[in-house]
Amino acid sequence: MTTDDHKRLTRLYIPRETITGGESVELSEGQHHYLRNVMRLKAGDGLRLFNGRNGEWLGEVVEITKKKALVSLSQKIHEQESSPDVWVLASPVKKEAFDFMIEKSTELGAARFLPITCEHTVVHRVNQSRLQAVSVEAAEQSERLDIMEVADLAALKNIVNSWGSKRKLIFCLERGDAPPLMQALAKIPADSPLAVLVGPEGGFSAEEAAFIVALDYAVPVSLGPRILKAETALVAALACVQGVRGD
Repeated sequence: MTTDDHKRLTRLYIPRETITGGESVELSEGQHHYLRNVMRLKAGDGLRLFNGRNGEWLGEVVEITKKKALVSLSQKIHEQESSPDVWVLASPVKKEAFDFMIEKSTELGAARFLPITCEHTVVHRVNQSRLQAVSVEAAEQSERLDIMEVADLAALKNIVNSWGSKRKLIFCLERGDAPPLMQALAKIPADSPLAVLVGPEGGFSAEEAAFIVALDYAVPVSLGPRILKAETALVAALACVQGVRGD
């Protein structure tokens, strides 16, 4: 089977510590439903599997019934690769928009997503396990070999107060005097881990903005003269970061 043939196969993430050739794996209920009722796979059909640690493997459906799906792993087709050490800090917005932010952060290679609450945050509850599932699905679809971790919701100040100073915090300002993002990135050491911070729908309060700007590891940046939606700002910022520092 050629590389092009591999690309046409269904791709699934399996949450196992290790995977090796020759073993058989029973899929989850959701994956069983997806393979049987959506993709219409049957015994003998091929697929690709990865666990975010041991590369990507070629597999085959051994058994698929109304109750379960069993697949076997035969050979490794891609060695493990990790995404760049870039985190995202973003405030929850309405469900569809926040799902979009999770999905695009995964596609653009962020390693970790930290939902945060700010003074102007409108949505104060998130379903962390559902958001993690959105990230997993985006990794499956985007050919990514690792999984972006989605953290529990936490207050912005609680997170930055425990921050390690080695990680630079790219602070996307809606208003205020700050250099363009690309210009600021050029001045950050290439080996410095990064995080991208975008504000809630109502923007940062004046007190929050002053607090963040005063942090010695914060790098205030501008995304241009227009006011952007949170999801637009995040995609624009991550695209710039990954264009300079990414894979």
